[in-house]
Amino acid sequence: MACRAKTGFTLIEILIVVVIIATLATVTIVSLNIPARFQQTKINAAMADASALKAATQLYFADMGFYPPDVNRGVDPGFTQPLPNRPDGSSGDMGIICYNCPANWQTIVAQKWRGPYLVTWPASTPWGGKYDYNYWRDGQTRYGCVVPPGIYAGIQGDYDNNNTVPQSAEQEMTSRGYDADGCVNGEVELILIKF
Repeated sequence: MACRAKTGFTLIEILIVVVIIATLATVTIVSLNIPARFQQTKINAAMADASALKAATQLYFADMGFYPPDVNRGVDPGFTQPLPNRPDGSSGDMGIICYNCPANWQTIVAQKWRGPYLVTWPASTPWGGKYDYNYWRDGQTRYGCVVPPGIYAGIQGDYDNNNTVPQSAEQEMTSRGYDADGCVNGEVELILIKF
């Protein structure tokens, strides 16, 4: 009479396989560092936005002979339409200050604007806040940190100061030299044009 081969697995064998799979899954998740990769993806998106804003700034200058005015957060300084506007439809002061513009800058824009220089103004930062286009001819001190003269894309919170850049992301951007003020202060100033 022939012996029958044993079929199936014992409970001990199944438990050993489950423990091995759980250990491998834990090691894999820890080695992937998913939260850090998520943060890096957002930093990369912010840098891509900054590149697009820098190109738009340079094109605007080539047509106008001066840079767009400094405006409040969430306001397009004139990249998608000839004059500053709030693409998100919100109301409020646009904070238009044009240090570098000739007295008749709005007339010049109406005549020479060849945009759009940017397809759309970014509705939000990768963290859900708003971008703030800043023209600082003399530099600024922001929350105790010195920002050299230049044009910046500020990564800030939304209109209620929610959805700011997390401290860990700002520290990463500061350590890589992306944050022009060089310190962790609640907002990131990405340099577009350095004076």
